[in-house]
Amino acid sequence: METTNQTSKKVSVLGLGQMGYRIAQLYSEAGYEVTAWNRTPGKGEGLERVQLAETAEQAILASPLVITIILNNKGVFELLDGLTDTRIFADKALVNFTSGSTAEADSIEKSISDAGGAYIHGAIQASPEQLGLKSATVVISGNKGAFERYENDLTIIGGKIRYLSDKAAASLAMDTATSTWVYGAFVGLLYGAELCRQYNLSLKDYADIIGDISPEFIDYFKQEVMVVDRNDFRLTSSSVSLHLAVVQRLADSFKDINVKQDFPTIIRNLLAEAEQKGFGEEELAAITKVIAPRK
Repeated sequence: METTNQTSKKVSVLGLGQMGYRIAQLYSEAGYEVTAWNRTPGKGEGLERVQLAETAEQAILASPLVITIILNNKGVFELLDGLTDTRIFADKALVNFTSGSTAEADSIEKSISDAGGAYIHGAIQASPEQLGLKSATVVISGNKGAFERYENDLTIIGGKIRYLSDKAAASLAMDTATSTWVYGAFVGLLYGAELCRQYNLSLKDYADIIGDISPEFIDYFKQEVMVVDRNDFRLTSSSVSLHLAVVQRLADSFKDINVKQDFPTIIRNLLAEAEQKGFGEEELAAITKVIAPRK
């Protein structure tokens, strides 16, 4: 997407935790005039060529592009309530990377819009160490005009910028969705590691094999998500019944070792219920009809 303006070369960062500190550092290294503020003084020590503001209001007034990334949206509300006048956001863009609920994002969006500003909510799908890399993904939603104006500026944070919707809360919903996948996969990863450990298998071999097979499974997962998107579960790859046999063996294997049985049992039960409901010869993604029954 082409941007409508050149980079502003001025940015303010409110919140200097791990993420905020790194973001301020990246903009400074990229030649921006950076103004930063943190509720607790002293967090900005070590930042070169960054102007530290005494108040959030001073930081907001310093730049047309304002980035907030603090502990939670409760803190963002407190920040806004502490301003003498939210109209200082007039003709500015606030990009909020703070985590919180979609309802909170809706409320902040209204406050900034009512003050004449443009609100964007973002979710950084990367660790602090990955910020600034071309591979770092940032999902964005909210005021589309402001996004187009500042898209180039936002690539300083991560090279993969994905705009989702003009509804600011959309990026939070997507962040929750991707986090659900990450934590579900991580729990499965640790169950597998425990199985290896109890059978005296090398965890180094386990890690290497996971690395070898992951790319093909990612392609398969993406394919199954699109099956859900099309709402067409006709068999094209592998059926629920086929996977149920595999998952039953998986659940039985974990019964023989000393681990909590919840995780393998949940997986087995989901597939078993899908088969009982008549989805056995449909694509594996059909278990979504058990997770969230269709009307």
